[in-house]
Amino acid sequence: QDVQLLSSQVERCNQILRKLSLNPNEEDEFIDEDLSIKEYIKEIVSSFTETSEKEFILNFSEDKNPKKISKSIEIVYGLRNFIGNANKFSLSKVYITVKSDNEKTEILIQDDGEGYPYDIVSKIGEPYLKSIRSSKKSQAGLGLGIFIGKTLLEKNFAYIYCSNSKVVTGAEVIIRWKNKDLFNI
Repeated sequence: QDVQLLSSQVERCNQILRKLSLNPNEEDEFIDEDLSIKEYIKEIVSSFTETSEKEFILNFSEDKNPKKISKSIEIVYGLRNFIGNANKFSLSKVYITVKSDNEKTEILIQDDGEGYPYDIVSKIGEPYLKSIRSSKKSQAGLGLGIFIGKTLLEKNFAYIYCSNSKVVTGAEVIIRWKNKDLFNI
């Protein structure tokens, strides 16, 4: 089973990287224009609410940076990955908070699921992780999606921090950019 899981995850990884590396400027019909970070999040969440029965709770601070970000398939994929994982592992709710000021922009993604397994939480973002605790075998993976999403966002100057939330019961991801980096991608 482990070999089959490893093989399927490697194939998934290959497909994603092949798509991104063959033509990094490939037009993605999902988001076809430059958008503000708030609009990016709304579009991504909208794509999940079409097929998910989970509740997405969005909290946007006063929009001090309505600047648009140049369309980036890497940022779209990275954000979709983390929001998708929150959707996948939540029990019923996904919380997304966006804060922006003159210096930085931060996205906080939380879910009300079980959170990251304690035996691997300090290694989240590294590939080929497998928890001893995997209570939901159907949802267990090797961390390759998080690894790819994290790598793509970091390539675009984001700082990523994954932990278990102290506010809700599940996992938490903080994605932060310095505005000078985010708006010059």
